[in-house]
Amino acid sequence: MLVQDIQQRLRAALPGTVPVLLPQELTVPAEWEEETPDGEIKEGGGRGLHVYLRQKAPQGYVQVYDPGFGFTVGGWADNQTLQIDCIAPTDTLAFALARQVRSLIGSTPRRGGTRPVSSPPLITHRDAQVVRVTLQFNVRSAHP
Repeated sequence: MLVQDIQQRLRAALPGTVPVLLPQELTVPAEWEEETPDGEIKEGGGRGLHVYLRQKAPQGYVQVYDPGFGFTVGGWADNQTLQIDCIAPTDTLAFALARQVRSLIGSTPRRGGTRPVSSPPLITHRDAQVVRVTLQFNVRSAHP
């Protein structure tokens, strides 16, 4: 439920050209096969993340993960870590996405909220074609 809520909020606020992928869609970019303009798989075409970025997500995409291991706070709430990656062809695009994601779902002591940022945007992968910026948020949910 939390992951779907985050995805819906991000999809509503980010440009329509920026895919927001759920945890079960993690391998979609890596397995992407080059398509023709008609949407058919191109015979002998390229494959992989760089092709996905070129064809499907030239402005980058957002990968949302399932919340990580957590602990109970004072017996009334669960506290977990939620990781979100912003992946794009350049540093500029990846950090721009990370700033948007952080402002959309992050909180601060001044603004309140249940998803404070637990680590600032951090480059966790960079090569000639791809930059991955990772954000982590604390997620607190009250017990029913």
